[in-house]
Amino acid sequence: MGIFSFVKPGKQIFKTITSVKPKVNKTKLDTAKSKLAIATQKTKASGAKLDQTLFESKNKAFRGDDFTFSPKTGRSKKVSEQKAKGGRVGLKLGTKKKSNVEKIKKTFGTLSVRAGIDNNPNPTYADKIAGAKMKNKKKKKKVI
Repeated sequence: MGIFSFVKPGKQIFKTITSVKPKVNKTKLDTAKSKLAIATQKTKASGAKLDQTLFESKNKAFRGDDFTFSPKTGRSKKVSEQKAKGGRVGLKLGTKKKSNVEKIKKTFGTLSVRAGIDNNPNPTYADKIAGAKMKNKKKKKKVI
C-alpha cells in the first residue's frame, strides 16, 4: 500500500485553508473561559520550569555552569542602547579610524611635499610656508 492508493492524480482530497477566523469572545462567559485557559497554560509552563530546575539541582552534570531557567541578574539593555550608533556603523571591521592628530599630521606634513619644497612627510616649518603660499594663491584666484 503505497501513497498512490490514497492519493489520486488530479483529485483534491483535503480542503485548502484560505483564511482563519479570529477568535473574538462575544460573551462574558467566553472571556472567562479564555482567561482560564491562558492561566492553565501558564501554570503548566511554570510547573515544567520548576521540574526542570529540580532535575538540574539533583543532577549536577546536567546543569553545567548555570540553571536553564536561572533568574536574570542586572538590568537589561534598552532598545536604544542595543542599536548601533555612529558614523562607522556599516564599515568593515578591518578599517582603522584615524585620530584628529593623524589627520592634521597628514595634511600639514604633506603640504611642503605637494608644493615641491622638500620630501619630508612630517610637519616642518616648510609646511607652514607652503600653506601660507597656497592661501595667497587661493585669494588671488578669487579676485580675478
